[in-house]
Amino acid sequence: MKFTRFLSCSSLFASTAISAWNDFDLHPVLAPGYDTAKLANIVPSTNVTLDYSLDILADPRSSVSIGLQTYEPVVLLEAIGPVHQVACTYNTVTIGFSTLAAFERAISEWPHDGEFWLITNHLGNCDAAGERGIYLVVGLNWDNDTTSVMAKTAKMGFGNIASSITVTFSDVQGSVSNNSGNITFDEPGINVASNFSLPTDDQIFSEPPYFTAIANNGYLSDAAIIRGQFSYDVPTQRLQSLWFDIDTAFYGDLALTFNVSAPFSSSHYAFSPGTFFASTVNVPGAFSLQPALRWSVGADVGTDGAIHHSSNITMSIPDGHAHIDFMNSSNSRIVGWGPRLTSAVQTDEAATGHASPFIDFTIELALNVLDGVFNTTGGITATPQFINDLNVAQSQTRIRKANQMFWPRNVTCTNGFELRSAFNFSVAAYVTDEWQKTLYNTEIPIADECYPF
Repeated sequence: MKFTRFLSCSSLFASTAISAWNDFDLHPVLAPGYDTAKLANIVPSTNVTLDYSLDILADPRSSVSIGLQTYEPVVLLEAIGPVHQVACTYNTVTIGFSTLAAFERAISEWPHDGEFWLITNHLGNCDAAGERGIYLVVGLNWDNDTTSVMAKTAKMGFGNIASSITVTFSDVQGSVSNNSGNITFDEPGINVASNFSLPTDDQIFSEPPYFTAIANNGYLSDAAIIRGQFSYDVPTQRLQSLWFDIDTAFYGDLALTFNVSAPFSSSHYAFSPGTFFASTVNVPGAFSLQPALRWSVGADVGTDGAIHHSSNITMSIPDGHAHIDFMNSSNSRIVGWGPRLTSAVQTDEAATGHASPFIDFTIELALNVLDGVFNTTGGITATPQFINDLNVAQSQTRIRKANQMFWPRNVTCTNGFELRSAFNFSVAAYVTDEWQKTLYNTEIPIADECYPF
């Protein structure tokens, strides 16, 4: 005998469509705070800002900004307009000035015995593509005839120059949507997206010889915009602060069939279709940030007899926003995350038990500072689950699932079975090996009805 019931629950929702951008080609750009016409930029400073753009337009909303506090003062050559020529050897940096005023200002301001830093940016042969050069100056030779100076130097890295490093990732807000089933974010910044389909009629988990779960079809799509900041103290090798703001949306369409041929203890199953690794956001020698998008499809299953049950779920989270404070979990929070679930179930054979599919969607961020001196990984996981509890009349068995408990109420079903369904949705943030915190959890009842044999 076949029993069919269509179920749905929803909240405010806007559909979305896919547009994946995840190729991060950082290149140095002058920070907006510098005016190249000002000769004051010739004066060495222990505070310097280095910007890197994610796009050819150098939009400040799509930049990575590195603020350095340095042990010795720094001269940022790209901020000095009259610097028109720079050439490097293995132990010298030669700088040519286009005006006498700039040349004389450098003579008066730069320490005669050296002991300061030069940072180059694509004038001459001083740095690799997409990078700046960092040089410790140990001596200066001035040439009045050519208005140039040859600095005796040693090439160094961020770990040598900085006492502290503060990195700010692009400040991006907003998403663009239409009414297809895919997802897109069409804004400058650290954008990541992925989508893929499960093979039709694929067995995704089983417990031979009594249990199999077949994915009749499945499609998963996700996208996120990431921005944030961290501050790192170099001498102590400790983070001072680290947070990320994540704007995200995801969509999943999944049809599963559960076949259980004998009593089966409650178990938790999960199948991962794969992990999507976007390009690394990387400033060599300073830091790298590796975003990853990960899906998992699973179910909580248990029964005291044979069941044949199918669940179809289509779920969307179009507008999720999360603030994750890696240093203090109590500062982590979310807004939005209004879900929509459309679902259908079909039961051909019933016993007291449960078959409750779920989808996990994770955005994970792995941060590496100063070529591995410090590493940390954290992120956010959203888990929608379609809970289905079946209870056959006259059965007093109680089946405990991994996360939920539904108590049979078979007094209302005297000649058939009861189907109780709900939609559970949770969002949790975590930092690996440090903490995990549930930021949001809701359960929405969908149905509690009897079906005759």
